[in-house]
Amino acid sequence: MENDFLNQAKEELTEYGRSVGEVGKLRLVGIISRVLGLFLLILTIVLCALAVFTFAAVAIIDILSEFMSVWAASLIVGSTYLILLLVAILCRRPLFINPFIALLTKQIKTEEELRLKTIEAEHQVEVQQVRMTCQVENVVREFDFYVSLFSRIRQAIKRLLSLKKK
Repeated sequence: MENDFLNQAKEELTEYGRSVGEVGKLRLVGIISRVLGLFLLILTIVLCALAVFTFAAVAIIDILSEFMSVWAASLIVGSTYLILLLVAILCRRPLFINPFIALLTKQIKTEEELRLKTIEAEHQVEVQQVRMTCQVENVVREFDFYVSLFSRIRQAIKRLLSLKKK
């Protein structure tokens, strides 16, 4: 009986540990994906601004200056790049965050799926906590029962011995 209890307690603790580990892993994936997503967004914006503005802007302004004034050509090119920058900022989740979530978890593709998996893992942790609590309560109840039974048997033996002496 003791081995069964110990094995069951060991299994419960192992399952609880796995559940807690899964919650931690999913939360870590969420944090890392956001940090890496933001880092890549900033890096992309900086590289886009440097490379595109440097190489393409001069060439396009030079071409457009043949048909209009240089300041008008510069205004058109600048506004085009601002629109591209705005699109990168607005589409940061599908462009940056979701690919990292998919890369780090291999099964989860979006932030919503990650959130649902995290809730599911947290639920598993709660279920394991309830199971362990019930297991401990059962052991305490069983221990109390045996202590009570032992004390009653001891009292009964004392009474029998005291009756025999009289």
